[in-house]
Amino acid sequence: MSLARALVSSLLLILLSANTIAAESPGFRYGGEVYAGKKLPTALQQKLFELEVQLNQQRRQAVDEYAIERYMTERAEREKRPLSEIQNELFAIPDPDDETLKSFYDANQARIPGSFEEMKGQIADYLRSQLRQRRVSAVLDLLKKEKGYEVYLTEPEAPIVEVATKGYPFKGNADAKVTIVEFADYQCPHCKDAAGVMNNLVKRYGDKIRVVFRDFPVNRSGISRKVAEGAVCAEEQGRFWDFHDLAFERQSYLKAITPAQLAEELGLDLPRFEACLGKETTRTRVSASLEEGRALGISATPTFYINGRQLHAHGDLEPVLTEAIERALR
Repeated sequence: MSLARALVSSLLLILLSANTIAAESPGFRYGGEVYAGKKLPTALQQKLFELEVQLNQQRRQAVDEYAIERYMTERAEREKRPLSEIQNELFAIPDPDDETLKSFYDANQARIPGSFEEMKGQIADYLRSQLRQRRVSAVLDLLKKEKGYEVYLTEPEAPIVEVATKGYPFKGNADAKVTIVEFADYQCPHCKDAAGVMNNLVKRYGDKIRVVFRDFPVNRSGISRKVAEGAVCAEEQGRFWDFHDLAFERQSYLKAITPAQLAEELGLDLPRFEACLGKETTRTRVSASLEEGRALGISATPTFYINGRQLHAHGDLEPVLTEAIERALR
């Protein structure tokens, strides 16, 4: 069987499985209670949605692979060249040299769990996969221009859930039409990037949005939880967002400093701050946020909810959030 025909077969199988899954309403009986549709537990609804998203990604990948194979086959016939030659021309990936590998390791050392020699092979694999993905994207862009290539897929919608916002710090208009709830961890590098994005969005949309911050301290070191408790105590003195921004700014040093040092840098009342850190209510506030996140099915940070609907944000976060806000405003 030719590669093109095999791709068509796998594409049909994926499309048929998708239709079968979509037609079935998942449900179960437990303890004499029947759970189905909107009565399914929130975390399960979210997990089922994520499976639909993954399935759609596989469907898109199958269609893209078929289109690329068809393009290469047509080109090989037109140019009277072997198909393998066209494939190598478009997708042959050179091995990264040691200088490139070392440069990547040095730039990302804080998040790489091992020495350069130990991680060298994995870094090379990662860089090759990134380059291949860029090559694939470039060919797909070419197909759009030359062949008018488009993929038609109905994207699944995340379930709308109740996310607690009362009593949690927010920016923007309390009565805004669009509420964005962010669950984040102070040691998460992507959360640090998200903090800047959220500031930009509040400046851009003004009273049209409300941004609520929720703690989801899942880093195993326990440092994120301590910082989150420090943020609760800074909020008690009306300085939550100052503490939040400073903690992310000092993210790479959080292992070496204490929440009290951040508070001191901000000029907070230290005795009051430290008394707050010792309160059970402070620990309970952070724990409650973490537990709600788990009940919602959150598995990574940052995670965003736009008017109760979880947003799947990949790659460049700001345009994805902007599109979701515009859609919610409409």
